[in-house]
Amino acid sequence: MKDFSTFLTYSGISTIFFLMLLLTHTWKKREANKLLLNILLSFLFLFLTYASSYLNWNFLSTIVSPIGFIGPFVLGPLIFQYIKTIYTSNINRKSFIYSLLPFGIAFIFYSIPQYIFGLPIDEEITLLRIVSIVIPFLGILHLSYYLFLSNKLLKRFKKLVKNNYANLKKLDLKWLSIWIRGFIVFLIIDLVSGVLIVSYPIMPVFIYTNLFYLVLLIWYIGYFGIHQTQVFLVNEISQNPINDSANRSKSFFNCESEELLNLKTQLQIKFSEEKLFKEQDLSLKKTADILNVSDKKLSHLLNICMDSNFYEYVNTYRVSYFKEQLELGVAEKLTLLSIAFDSGFNSKATFNRVFKQQVGMTPIKFKKQLEKKSQSFH
Repeated sequence: MKDFSTFLTYSGISTIFFLMLLLTHTWKKREANKLLLNILLSFLFLFLTYASSYLNWNFLSTIVSPIGFIGPFVLGPLIFQYIKTIYTSNINRKSFIYSLLPFGIAFIFYSIPQYIFGLPIDEEITLLRIVSIVIPFLGILHLSYYLFLSNKLLKRFKKLVKNNYANLKKLDLKWLSIWIRGFIVFLIIDLVSGVLIVSYPIMPVFIYTNLFYLVLLIWYIGYFGIHQTQVFLVNEISQNPINDSANRSKSFFNCESEELLNLKTQLQIKFSEEKLFKEQDLSLKKTADILNVSDKKLSHLLNICMDSNFYEYVNTYRVSYFKEQLELGVAEKLTLLSIAFDSGFNSKATFNRVFKQQVGMTPIKFKKQLEKKSQSFH
């Protein structure tokens, strides 16, 4: 069992180092990647703390544990700020530094005494022992709070991003959303395994449970780092930061004004006649520039007057165009995926999901129904 755990440990360490090396190529240019690099570094200390404790690597444990046990104090704020930076292209440095104060306090009252005096090993209740128990526990609570905030923020931005972009493949941070939920599960597993280890010390298998789960989280983020580099190294949305200023009441926005009615007509012309939706990298800002209006005004028109958002509006045209092409028999010469890409979609998974949401069936099933209708007609 120990040999397997050693393999897991080296596998986790090598994966994190590889991802950090991958990030060093762009971290100077992208604020978000600087934060992601620090997230991985904090996660490495946390992982090494668990690994060295379970495998009795006393020398390594002496070095990393005083930092690893307070790592949750910095890991949570880093994840939260990373999400904000991706979607708003902005770092409020004063607020961010303030969020790291608990880590600084924990370092002074926990890490420094650990490096000087070491971990208390006797059973006597001392101030150092109380601090060594309370501060790591508070760190877990602190991380749990920030994971909750991060998950909530990610959901809000996922909704808002649809007001600005027609393709979300590089913007939805699905990998991070799953990773955050996975980390929440890890905290639960860690709590349960801790109780079981205390209750049943003769069952060493519990010692390796959370170590194995941490490696799974590392492998998961490693998959996106290796196989989906464009997602892992996502750039900030600097050209058009996400905001929710469009959420205003209709009473403050006259949808029947001549200006907005004319804008709506021009928008429909661009999409119906000029097929603007076929551009795969189409965004709200680009469309607004073509229409010579502000992106906020266009967003207001879509959200308030048309009860939609940019993502839904564009993809409705794309799905309609795809269906028209199938009805015209284009599928006899081209594959469904080729027609989908020609319609403006940039991902097979996104195309299938959007098509099923709007039509109620898969593209293949829709094609088969068209073929049956055509055969019965003839």
